[in-house]
Amino acid sequence: MAECRRRWARHARRGAAMVELALILPIFLLLTVAAIEFGRAYMVQQVLTYAAREGARHGVLPGVSNTEVQARIAQALEMGGIDPGVAEITLNPDHLDTATTGTPVHVRIRVHYLDVTWVPAPWFLGQARLSSETVMRHE
Repeated sequence: MAECRRRWARHARRGAAMVELALILPIFLLLTVAAIEFGRAYMVQQVLTYAAREGARHGVLPGVSNTEVQARIAQALEMGGIDPGVAEITLNPDHLDTATTGTPVHVRIRVHYLDVTWVPAPWFLGQARLSSETVMRHE
């Protein structure tokens, strides 16, 4: 008789486990995807910071043009897995090749998060813009 009760209790518990899984699985998947997306946002931010620094380092050298700096930034973005076509790159001054010693070289890179996300419909970072700025003095 006790064996029959144990078998029935195990059989009844099987349905409870399915209900618990149905309640917890969506929350677990949501948290997993959110962690991946925030990790991606952090990675993209680091790539933008690296590209801005690399562009500013190259831009402070004497005789370097804006086109060469933008090419260096595009190369750094590609190495980080970001399409340079989606990045908004701003250089100041407009003509680096005529900049004098001590002139601040300002590099700003902006990207819409929708252009770099891995999730097709990011609802929590969809309107975000990631950006990085670097300023160095011209040599």
